[in-house]
Amino acid sequence: NTWSVTKSFISTLVGQCIDMNFIENEYIMLNEIFYENSNTSQVSIKNLLTMSSGWADDWLFLFRPNFLNRMLEKPLENSPGTTFLYNNAACHLNSYVIHTTTGLTPKQFAMEHLFPDLGIDNPNWNSDWENINNGSYDLRLTLREMVKLGQLYLQKGKSGQEQILSSSWIEKATSGQINEGTSESYGYLWWLTGPGYLALGAGGQFIVVIPDLQLIIGTQSSLGSNIYVGILLDIIYSHIVPILI
Repeated sequence: NTWSVTKSFISTLVGQCIDMNFIENEYIMLNEIFYENSNTSQVSIKNLLTMSSGWADDWLFLFRPNFLNRMLEKPLENSPGTTFLYNNAACHLNSYVIHTTTGLTPKQFAMEHLFPDLGIDNPNWNSDWENINNGSYDLRLTLREMVKLGQLYLQKGKSGQEQILSSSWIEKATSGQINEGTSESYGYLWWLTGPGYLALGAGGQFIVVIPDLQLIIGTQSSLGSNIYVGILLDIIYSHIVPILI
């Protein structure tokens, strides 16, 4: 389980949906995709991608039926776009954005437009009650498969001679996107905590991309203790990267 590295794959799929004109852009409100209520008229796809939707998290979201309506009707606790709040439930809405706009689940879409170009062959990816793949965690990959997403970003969206993700999306996804007055350490489901950017999953699952060094570092570790997160980041940024600068 790559855990929240899954989020960076979901960001990539949303970017592809925009590139392919299934979605106009990330600034549209959710009422243009689902239905209108007082929440969906305020929350944009960008808010979902930057963890600033205004909804509180709900850790049981995958274990309840009718997730979409349940989530969209949940009262907002903050004004969208103003407050960074790491939120697995709201991030899972990105999977429903993909499904509603393309007619495909995230895995089905990825099997057509992403995984084959990365050399990823039919991975396990768990789903919710409605059989929509988990947009926050639960994509199962080997380390070699996982880091291929970082290679795609390092190559500015090209796989061989094919441009499968626009370089403009990569630039936005890996730049600080949180509105003024909040943390600027997060892009579109990518972390900006040191040189370059990284996908981060619980327990020490990392794809670290440092374009200036043409470097990708991948790790997979145990979920048994998040102590490995700090240890691995220290090894990467304090020991490996300085050797190469």
